[in-house]
Amino acid sequence: MVVGELVYDTDVVVLGGGPGGYTAAIHAADLGFEVILVESRPNLGGVCLTEGCIPSKTLIHAVGLADALKHADVLGLIYTGFEFDIQRLRNWISSVVNSLSTGILKLLENRDIEIVQGHGRFTEDHKIYIEGANTNIRFKHAIIATGSRINEFPTGIDLPLWSSAEALSLPQIPKSLLVIGGGYIGLEIGQAYAGLGSLVSMVEFNENLLEGADRDLVNVVIQTCQKQFSAIHTQSKVLHIDKTENGYLVVFEKNGVEHKETYDQVLVATGRRPNTDDLGLNHIGIKIDDKGLIPTDDQCRTSIHHIFAVGDVTRGFALAHKASREGKVAAEVIAGMPSAFDNVAVPAVLFTRPEIAWTGLTEKEARDRDIPFKVGKFPLTALGRAKSTGKTRGFVKVIAHRETSLILGVGIVGEKASELISEGTLAIEMGACLEDLIVSIHPHPTFSESIMEAAEMAAQGSVHLFKGKK
Repeated sequence: MVVGELVYDTDVVVLGGGPGGYTAAIHAADLGFEVILVESRPNLGGVCLTEGCIPSKTLIHAVGLADALKHADVLGLIYTGFEFDIQRLRNWISSVVNSLSTGILKLLENRDIEIVQGHGRFTEDHKIYIEGANTNIRFKHAIIATGSRINEFPTGIDLPLWSSAEALSLPQIPKSLLVIGGGYIGLEIGQAYAGLGSLVSMVEFNENLLEGADRDLVNVVIQTCQKQFSAIHTQSKVLHIDKTENGYLVVFEKNGVEHKETYDQVLVATGRRPNTDDLGLNHIGIKIDDKGLIPTDDQCRTSIHHIFAVGDVTRGFALAHKASREGKVAAEVIAGMPSAFDNVAVPAVLFTRPEIAWTGLTEKEARDRDIPFKVGKFPLTALGRAKSTGKTRGFVKVIAHRETSLILGVGIVGEKASELISEGTLAIEMGACLEDLIVSIHPHPTFSESIMEAAEMAAQGSVHLFKGKK
């Protein structure tokens, strides 16, 4: 050991201060353990809070307010124009992020959780060295919650292109913006910048945008994007990018034909990968799969009994709320409680315009598993609350077992989708059937009625839609 190194002994060490890590640390402390949290970033909250979920949704909300003003004339609200004060918008986003990050710090301090800043690396299966803090931590239990990072662009293109982190810091509003990647990150930020005034184009390698969600949900968003964006190129591949006096000259291939276009800025939104390649896992015998993920059981244990892993470094949805749930499970298992990550449904939300949310099985997943199912759809055009607010784009659908009427999945595209989806998740977790949703009284007029109406459509038909002739 190098002279001058600090050595800590603790019950639980948590690597990572994001949603999975800080939740695990706080819950473990509440269960009576001495806890040390290790975070390499200067601020707590992880990528989600500092450069992902929170700043992006703050920006999206601001752009949504502007969009509402543009379309408010149908409600009799006349405006004479507005503009964005980008510096004040930057300041607002920063204030939201800093407030939440400071709040997490206070929660940790309230539990007497020691925070060590630096990069943690396993040297033994009961010991971690913290690079940057010159510190060793000996532990009884460890929870790996190191999250994920942005995929690097293919080798050979070394230019100051935007990542999602740069884009969300609002360095400028480019006149033209190319978004490489048609996943949720690309679409959310692309729509936001279109709302800020940029001419946005998109290049996606796959045949479809937003792979993973049912196509009927996605198609509603694509129709909106086709109006907002200058161009959408699917089944296309970027071959080369050059920096010129006029911006970025991008060469991409579509249907075997090369195209050249110049853009003021380029955003690379080609996904994320787990932070597992520099943790010293090889020193202690924990193997990662071909995607860099750590295999765990339903108690979030790795192949080493006293070491756990949660969040983006594990298999399944890379979502903050999944990480938080796993963090609690890991802490409870360490405490000897009969806890497990046995959730039936993990809701997914895309903060596009309009929003998309789904939980449980999609129609494709039900078909792939040969599960007999039926679907009830209710359009927002027939909903009183949607009509009164002018937010009628989209629909709600409920997927149920054809024979038992057990609710298998819920999909929503439209206003308030992110808020409504929790009812569907609760229904699936509780083993509810269509009748349970139908007879539960939903307040009128609200968007929540659409879930009840969709359940009625799956069962026998809604009283608020025309009945088809037999």
